Amino acid sequence: MTSEDATGVGAGPAGRAPRSPGAGWWPSPWSAAQVAAGKVSRGGLQVDRGRVYWSESRPDEGGRQVVVGVDPASGDGGRTEVSPPGVSVRSRVHEYGGGAATVADGAVFYVDQDDQAWYRVDLDGTSGPVLLGGTGAEGTALRHADGCTTPDGRWLVSVEERLTGSVTTHRLVAMPADGAGDAVVLVDQGDFVAAPRCSPDGRWLAWVTWDHPDMPWDASVLRVAPLLADASSITLGAPRDVAGGPGISVGQPRWAADGGLMFVDDRSGWWLPYRVAPGGLEGPAPVASQPMVDVEAEFHGPDWVFGQHTYHELADGSVVARMGTGGGDRLVVLRPPPAGPDAGGWTITDVDQPCVSLAAVASPDGAGAVVLGSTPTEAHTVLEVDLVGSRPARRLSAQPQVVVAPGQAATAERRSADRGDGVVPGLFFRPTNPDVDPHSDAAPPLVVFCHGGPTSAAEPGYDPVVQFFCTRGIAVASVDYRGSTGYGRAYRDRLLGAWGAADVDDCVGFARSLADEGLVDPGRMAIRGTSAGGLTALAALVRSRVFAGAVAWYGVTDLGALAADTHDFESRYLDRLVGPLPDAAATYRDRSPIHHADQLAGNVLLLQGADDPVVPLDQAERFAAELRDGGADCRLVVFEGESHGFRKAATIEAALEAELGFYRDLFARPGDDRG
Repeated sequence: MTSEDATGVGAGPAGRAPRSPGAGWWPSPWSAAQVAAGKVSRGGLQVDRGRVYWSESRPDEGGRQVVVGVDPASGDGGRTEVSPPGVSVRSRVHEYGGGAATVADGAVFYVDQDDQAWYRVDLDGTSGPVLLGGTGAEGTALRHADGCTTPDGRWLVSVEERLTGSVTTHRLVAMPADGAGDAVVLVDQGDFVAAPRCSPDGRWLAWVTWDHPDMPWDASVLRVAPLLADASSITLGAPRDVAGGPGISVGQPRWAADGGLMFVDDRSGWWLPYRVAPGGLEGPAPVASQPMVDVEAEFHGPDWVFGQHTYHELADGSVVARMGTGGGDRLVVLRPPPAGPDAGGWTITDVDQPCVSLAAVASPDGAGAVVLGSTPTEAHTVLEVDLVGSRPARRLSAQPQVVVAPGQAATAERRSADRGDGVVPGLFFRPTNPDVDPHSDAAPPLVVFCHGGPTSAAEPGYDPVVQFFCTRGIAVASVDYRGSTGYGRAYRDRLLGAWGAADVDDCVGFARSLADEGLVDPGRMAIRGTSAGGLTALAALVRSRVFAGAVAWYGVTDLGALAADTHDFESRYLDRLVGPLPDAAATYRDRSPIHHADQLAGNVLLLQGADDPVVPLDQAERFAAELRDGGADCRLVVFEGESHGFRKAATIEAALEAELGFYRDLFARPGDDRG
């Protein structure tokens, strides 16, 4: 049994319900301010010249993003910020960004959040920030992400998002890496482009593309083209398709040292690694590719942000990778068979390491590995991992602001609810606070967490927001409702046409199953969600009478308005999740909480950013007005200067305090102390 399967500390004897806070609330070691300060997110893991780099948020600096570098040989003592002081490194391509920094040959290329342009800084200090490619013509806004350099270091190839009035387009462009020239357009075909990757010999460029109404996890295509570049010019030859197409999702093209091309493909129903043999791109014949392994596992995730990196080739030709099975992650090494890497049938060996969820994997020296993941007691940590197990994992990222010892945190228990038409998986976190004697055997209140996306998944690793509630005596359930990732394409596709209904029913059923087992108090249950999960939470108050209230962080309330007003990346997402307009207009209305305010049973708290381009403020304001006109208890809190996803420490603190106060009122019983 892995650590995420283990029963949480403080659960009591087997079969007995976890204890309730009873009269009053447990005094938690986690304040809202500590959670806010500790909500440091990390991403963009990469390596260059033996050093490790990642991007890191600074909630106490208004959400500023920085690039951090460390030499594993020196441990965390050599950790430094390598992006310029005062600069926030963040891309807004697709609004969700990612891929805002690239480190290559001793230089950092980064996207400045303010103007969305690429800049270069040499790590040896020989040059300060140098602007690449310009910032676009008047009346046109340019955004950039997901860069890679050509092998000779002369060009940076990246995604360009161009916004002119109401029109948004996406291209691949190349910019002189020294800043001495304008951007050159390489690819101007396809609604979307991502993951440009140059072969080590400089002969090829690979990239991923897809078109509306698909999202990249619905259908995408991997293309390659001859790359023709010198000191003064760069262009591509005729492109050809390598993999993907209708009903197939591809991603993460990566070139092997022997000249082969690796990528991830879900033609089998699972995102598995594939290889094109060296020389397989030559000649007129269709490109052949071979799966490296044949398992029911996920080596990739939905490309909500750029720069996904879940596998890395080692010096001996083997591959270290994240492998997801049953909603959990394992670190594995894939080794080619004696017949060679293009024969298929690679062996899979597990690597012992402490993370229960893994976001990224890389290798700084071709022998060991670094991972970005979450353990049962720490979120978003970067660790150096010994692949042969001779020494324990070693931290490279900074210590969390609040250090949690084993036994102090609620840990994820994997559970499932049988709804008759299928099993719904999820996680259950029991109230846990070893410093408190709860003086009660009563079942605790429950808050159901609905993840966003809805193409995402529950997080089994440490989440300070989960602990914020669990340490106060509230149980938490995170549900992988239909459409969640980590269980193969068939489960992902079960939400198509059913968003706003199937996800709601799954969360309701999961909560009921916990109540039926006596694990939670059926009279004190609430539901909360972020973004798409906000729709699920609010719709649960319409479609059921299980929950006493709902909390939505920047949540969807009006599917019709979302389809009409949201950004280009998701503007056709609902064609598959709900149905194409105008034919499905009645379904959009039926699934939108805003059109059923008079049927909603329970209290509501809405937390919304004023500058949200994904789910605009207008949705929350109209929904709150509808509820109040009908006499419902609804509170709307708007945060100025916040977008889709709160980044400022002050905002996160205020939102958590508002949510906790909401639950205190909602779950209050006679004699409770609400202080």
